[in-house]
Amino acid sequence: MIPSNDPILNKIINEMQQAYAIRKQIIQQIEEEMGVNLVVYLSNPTHPFAIISRQDIIPLEDILRSLPKNDKPVALLINSPGGDPNAAEKILIMFRSRFKEFYVIVPDYAKSAATMIALGSDKIYMGHLSELGPIDPQIEFTLPNSRKEIIPARSFIESLEYIKERVSEKGDPIEIYMPMLTNLRPELIDICQKSIEDAKTFAVKWLKSYMLKDNPDQAEKVAGELTKGDRYKSHGKVIDFKEAKEYLNLNVEYLKPESPLWNKIWELYVRGVQFLQATNQVKLYENSTISLALQVSVQKAQTR
Repeated sequence: MIPSNDPILNKIINEMQQAYAIRKQIIQQIEEEMGVNLVVYLSNPTHPFAIISRQDIIPLEDILRSLPKNDKPVALLINSPGGDPNAAEKILIMFRSRFKEFYVIVPDYAKSAATMIALGSDKIYMGHLSELGPIDPQIEFTLPNSRKEIIPARSFIESLEYIKERVSEKGDPIEIYMPMLTNLRPELIDICQKSIEDAKTFAVKWLKSYMLKDNPDQAEKVAGELTKGDRYKSHGKVIDFKEAKEYLNLNVEYLKPESPLWNKIWELYVRGVQFLQATNQVKLYENSTISLALQVSVQKAQTR
């Protein structure tokens, strides 16, 4: 057994107790180096409810209200698998209505709806581990056993197109697909198509307003590429710095792995995620003066 007065163990215990105090120091260091007010929004990568949602609005509003009153740009350090595009747009409005300049920092991944937030910024900071993704929305789908599942809208549409092609061009008998097709609600097709159109409209609107305001044709191209599924076929496709900069022509600044700024960003991210996992929290919202965490309690229904 390790003795309780062991200096290494004491150090670990003290760091756990002072977790936010340590992250606060790093936040302040990043703010000083970048000349910004920093907001941190991290999702627990192992938690099923860690998606962008309406639950984010109140804690993020509190974080924004507590920021210092100055003329500095605001930077959002975000790590998220995506989520509700309507909540993402509301979050984006919250930032853009307050600050003339808005930056997004991606330490690891900002996918789908989180990519949509990044598209509404003036500049995206990425490192060698950072990734954006396609912005095809995800739809809640009820399976025949009444279990709900989240699927990309694009995947649903393409699955139906695949069945159509197999039947009309390859001669597959329609009967083999009937068990699946009979369980599909027809209105779901319309919901998926409109969700994809809305995502494209979102991207065009915000890119033309800020990051690509001087290049509207490129804004249209980026919106199309991120929604139509030709170049980026899977929902989880990695769009790294090089792809974002050289192909999509987004305003992206690369932070080298050895740079002090990247190392501070990475340490802040790792410390935040480790805190979420150790405490089983869903999300973490922070700045240099306040730290808020979201916890969701899941109860299993009792059956007789």
